[in-house]
Amino acid sequence: MQVLQVPAGEWLERARALRSEGWLLMDLCGFDALQLPEGDRFRIVCQLIDTETKQRRTVQVAAEGDPPTLPSVIEVWPTVDFMEREAFDMFGINFEGHPNLTRILMPDEWEGHPLRKDYGVGKVAIDFVPQPYLQIEGPGQSPKPEEAHVSVDRLGQTLTAGKPAPSEDVR
Repeated sequence: MQVLQVPAGEWLERARALRSEGWLLMDLCGFDALQLPEGDRFRIVCQLIDTETKQRRTVQVAAEGDPPTLPSVIEVWPTVDFMEREAFDMFGINFEGHPNLTRILMPDEWEGHPLRKDYGVGKVAIDFVPQPYLQIEGPGQSPKPEEAHVSVDRLGQTLTAGKPAPSEDVR
């Protein structure tokens, strides 16, 4: 499969051309190339499909600047809305022209972008909330058949009232 490298400044026009050729966007995700020797650190990787020939194509677009920025292709492929928001939220890639570029997975007050390679790991305090114990008071609320007051066959399957047990010749 061929990977098509598209410069950031040409991404919107190239996306329009690909759409007119019949290519549909299946996926878009952010990518952090912090420790890779090649070019810009941030990019997006898009998976396209041609609906007639069922061919697939991968497109990579490097996001330039600080913060990394690309034009939004929401006018070309409206389904990219949440994908661009996720790349913004997790990697900090801005999409110019996006109508609602807000966080989608992290809380609004969250600082940073968790999928960046230089994001601090383990610095978030986790509150453990005790969970309630399983209440075993009614029929069918225990993993033990005798406590749940239900009948089971030799394979441990619950038997319903009035239904005969399956024959022993189970294969």
